[in-house]
Amino acid sequence: MEEIFKVPIRNLFVLLSYADNMPELINSMNDVDEDLITYDFICKQFLKEVEKVNRRGLVKDYVAIAEPTNRLAGRMVMEESMSYIISKKPIVVCEKDEYTANIWLNKLIKSTLKSITLNRYVKQETKAHSFKYMELMAEVDAPPLTKSSFAKMIFGRHKLHYKRVLQIALLLHEMTLLSHKNGNWSLFSAQLDERSLNGIFEKFLFNFYKIEQKEYRVKGEGMQWKLEGNKALLPGMRTDVSLIHKNKPEKIIIDAKFYKNIFQVHHGKSSFHSHNMYQLFTYLMHQEPDLNLRGILIYPFNGNAVDEKYVWNERMTMEVVTLDLDGAWKDIYNKLKEVIS
Repeated sequence: MEEIFKVPIRNLFVLLSYADNMPELINSMNDVDEDLITYDFICKQFLKEVEKVNRRGLVKDYVAIAEPTNRLAGRMVMEESMSYIISKKPIVVCEKDEYTANIWLNKLIKSTLKSITLNRYVKQETKAHSFKYMELMAEVDAPPLTKSSFAKMIFGRHKLHYKRVLQIALLLHEMTLLSHKNGNWSLFSAQLDERSLNGIFEKFLFNFYKIEQKEYRVKGEGMQWKLEGNKALLPGMRTDVSLIHKNKPEKIIIDAKFYKNIFQVHHGKSSFHSHNMYQLFTYLMHQEPDLNLRGILIYPFNGNAVDEKYVWNERMTMEVVTLDLDGAWKDIYNKLKEVIS
């Protein structure tokens, strides 16, 4: 059974913003008291951006519309027309370009508005404002949202003002997906299982170090086993985060591990999870021999603050640290910068 972690909405907002490579959202809220960043607050930020888009007017574009007709107009779609032709009906399917606001970017906004009106974690006032903006987009459809829906977002010069509103829409959608997986959500905090949180945190760490420091190149690093034999049967090896120094023969390999209890207990003795230590040690032993290496395991703080360092030789160390996800964002930020210093 997977353990559950309680994470403040404000910190989940930060984790997802980095995980989706959108750190500008965090920077835009630097002046906001962290305790004010609730689920409802994020919805209101979305509505503010919707208002800006509405003031400028919804972007329109030409969209191909196909429909049955008894008069040729536009381009006939032969494949869809065949059933009518075979049944000898005086109807064909024609496709024509229509200049409309019913484009994908506007559909994402309206679908998000609809999601807010149905969300039990949102205040009634916020739902009412969302419904008002939906009425202003009467000609726009509101299809069901999926994660892949947001992969279609493209911002040309005339659509750049949509970027922030759709970034927040993506975060709200991801939070909605997570809230459906786990119970006991509120405006202020969310409960996430180990699997969900681990996946988010891996992406967060990767993009955090890619954006917030300049000394290292950041990559997820695949490597081959240094063994002779049928390698097709060997498991793959790939790091969560590898930081390769740009000017020195140095590398840091970081692994994020989420367990409610960072210790395993055997015969009454507590120790770090053996498979985590073995995995990181194996990664380090498969590096080039001329590198100075640091391997770092990062666990969530669960009441036991840990900051341990183990030395293999003069060029290689392993470290285990905890990170308090219930703390202030500035403390999380400083801790992660400190870890690689």
